[in-house]
Amino acid sequence: MKRFLILIITLGFAASVSYAQIPQVPEAACAYCGVQMTKNGKLIPNVKHKSTCKYYVNEEESSSSNTSSTSTSSRSSRGDEPYTDSNFFKEIDGKPLTNREYWEILLGSCPYCGARNNHSHKSDCTIGNAYKYYKNYSEQGKTKDAIRMRDNVVVMKLNTQEGKALLASIRNPGGAKPASSTNLASKPTNTSTNTSTSLKDYTPAPEKPKPSVGKPIMDRPVMTRVAEYSGINEHKIVYDKLQSIEGEHPWGTVDMNDFRRSQKGGWGVFADYDIERYTNTPKGAVILGKRQPDGHILWMTLLYDKDSGKYRAFEAENEDKDLKGNTVYLKDIRFEGEGEIIVREYSEGYKKVGNVFGKYIDAGYNIKVLPMKVDGHRIIAHSQDPTRKLDKEIFIYDDTGKKIANGEELEYFDDAIIARSKDFSTLYNWKGQSIYFDKGGWNSNYMDEIQAFTSSRGRYYVIKVKEGKYALIAQDFRQIGGYYSSTQEAHDAWNRW
Repeated sequence: MKRFLILIITLGFAASVSYAQIPQVPEAACAYCGVQMTKNGKLIPNVKHKSTCKYYVNEEESSSSNTSSTSTSSRSSRGDEPYTDSNFFKEIDGKPLTNREYWEILLGSCPYCGARNNHSHKSDCTIGNAYKYYKNYSEQGKTKDAIRMRDNVVVMKLNTQEGKALLASIRNPGGAKPASSTNLASKPTNTSTNTSTSLKDYTPAPEKPKPSVGKPIMDRPVMTRVAEYSGINEHKIVYDKLQSIEGEHPWGTVDMNDFRRSQKGGWGVFADYDIERYTNTPKGAVILGKRQPDGHILWMTLLYDKDSGKYRAFEAENEDKDLKGNTVYLKDIRFEGEGEIIVREYSEGYKKVGNVFGKYIDAGYNIKVLPMKVDGHRIIAHSQDPTRKLDKEIFIYDDTGKKIANGEELEYFDDAIIARSKDFSTLYNWKGQSIYFDKGGWNSNYMDEIQAFTSSRGRYYVIKVKEGKYALIAQDFRQIGGYYSSTQEAHDAWNRW
């Protein structure tokens, strides 16, 4: 992992000065609320800042953090031992980051939106969103992910002037100023020269130039959330008496000549029914059912024929074979997704899915219509299925049957999908396109890692193409700058853009 510079200059004295000549150091106080930080020149442990101070620690947050799982929290050993929950941090200005420093920074005020103790972050705050992921992963027992997101919060804070000043005040309560170097691997400041110990004398490093912005790499259709369960647009009628298939119906008329030919051909279609299902979609499919004395239902689907302008019978099989050749029996035919998807459900959970016009989309186990639409099209997910070779992967399609993305874990955003598998991740748009990068002489959409972040200027993605090579992608799929040596450099570039 890369080293991160925390801008700090160590207070030093001329080597010729004897011990007896060193003037007494005045007790240090917090620059923001005035609370005493040292006594007899030593740091006072667990200083309680005033509630108006940016370093104020809420007791409720402190208590909840102390009771967190030891797998994701080092607060039980919040002393000067080096932080070891991950190897993300090496030496900072020649010193390892300690548990106390780590947690003081984690729980300090947010330099992005001003929230205290990670309470009430603004909705577009990058740090707030990362902290929320950390808490969620902790509650789910995902230790590795929780530590990774918690480290991200600390890194982002350390990359701000406030975070650097906080670490400086922890390490040097007298108020030694941060160094101006931005070299992430810089050495500790030479202590042989006297320097100011006041933060007001700190001069920030020159601003880096804004990174260049490339053209959009791919299209950006937007996914919208819709109701997960809704009968809008659907009509489901059960009659007490059998109804004739002949004549005019709210959905149209049946081509009776074709229907009679189907009957003579042995299709087994029936001329009357007592279950009727249709939608408000013009020329959409019609589902008819006929209850039998033994309790089961015969099902028939009618599809619109554009040549005749009428409906023709399409028999729904009473049984079928799954992808492994096992016999499954038809239980139900219904509309889902507000009448835009037809689902044929068989025994053992096997399904066949098509759109409202009868176009086949997919078949198998664990298929679900998601509460999502893209450019007016419904989204269908086919998750872990023992009848497929890639049974651990999730596949998503639109209602035209086009595959959009696949992976062992899918993370959905309004503009993109992050598909994660055991050894790689891929960034897709909602058209099924993905981003490719040079992996060393060959282009690939298999990335080492992809992380999504939210800021006041929208979402952005930090992509680890390979070790030491990170790309920054805005939510409109434009690349910001070239490549960066760490995620922190990428975050820094985003803040400058």
